[in-house]
Amino acid sequence: MTGELIRQGKGFMIEIWLNEQLAPHEEEVVKVAEVRRGSTGAIFAVQGSKYRYYFKTCEAFVRYEPQLTAALDRWFPGYIPAVVGIDAAKSWLLMRDAGPTVRTITQEDGDLSRWEDMLRRYAILQQKAIPYQQELLDLGVADRRLDKLPALYDELIADTDMLMIGQADGISEADLERLNAFGPTVRALCEQAASFKIPETLHHDDFHTNNVSLLDGEFRFFDWAESCVAHPFYSLLMMQRYAKYVFEADQAVLNRMRDAYLEMWQDYDSLARMISLLDITNQLTALCRTLTWRFVVKHADQSYRAELADAVPYWLLTFLNNTPLE
Repeated sequence: MTGELIRQGKGFMIEIWLNEQLAPHEEEVVKVAEVRRGSTGAIFAVQGSKYRYYFKTCEAFVRYEPQLTAALDRWFPGYIPAVVGIDAAKSWLLMRDAGPTVRTITQEDGDLSRWEDMLRRYAILQQKAIPYQQELLDLGVADRRLDKLPALYDELIADTDMLMIGQADGISEADLERLNAFGPTVRALCEQAASFKIPETLHHDDFHTNNVSLLDGEFRFFDWAESCVAHPFYSLLMMQRYAKYVFEADQAVLNRMRDAYLEMWQDYDSLARMISLLDITNQLTALCRTLTWRFVVKHADQSYRAELADAVPYWLLTFLNNTPLE
């Protein structure tokens, strides 16, 4: 074991646990290497004697992620990388490698057309999750349903420390006045969105192609620490932003992504009405993202807070100015 785990003296204990999880599969640990570390946890590649796995240690404030991921794998097999083992008390998660990320594949060939099928499959997952709203909330997933957003907004703008009032990259006094007067508009946006027929469900609030894998034609979705029960269309906006800003997708590509995703929801409402609904949900996506960043910054280790703090005012101004794709 390497890196921070050794410094914390946990390497041997974790290796024992990994071998215990792999033993029923007639596997043993050959090598463990850190892949990525961030505010919500660390990810390690685990090479077994036959297959490759990924092990995640989750921070305490997102301790629900292992149990959530295991539940999603149990409820919707084939949509999540197969969960090999979890330790709920330690917030550990071990999953089978589900292939390269869609980001890696797209970087190699530049083909964004496969993202349309990815969005169709993701929409199916969201629809499968509709009956599980209470179970998701019970697992610790945030409640960002439309009827909860106005109160969450009021709480958010009252947290002036988090808004970095008057600081560089923070909220100006003038914009704070605008935010304080924006509450009725927030309520109106939520009421308008609720007037459509789209049910709320699982939303991945860090939805991008580095959290989606592709193997043998099957897309699988992971890294659910930043998720909530909310309007499903927020996920579309997150992926469109990623396509535009990371892969420089033009409007035609974004429109094809939009249509591929929305066509999966036509049992609930018409395509034309859903396209008009995006004018509302795209703006509300920015509010949802602000709330996620507030949660992360407030609870993350001190070493990450300074680096992440400006995300809250950035996303809040994106919401206020309604510029989610600008």
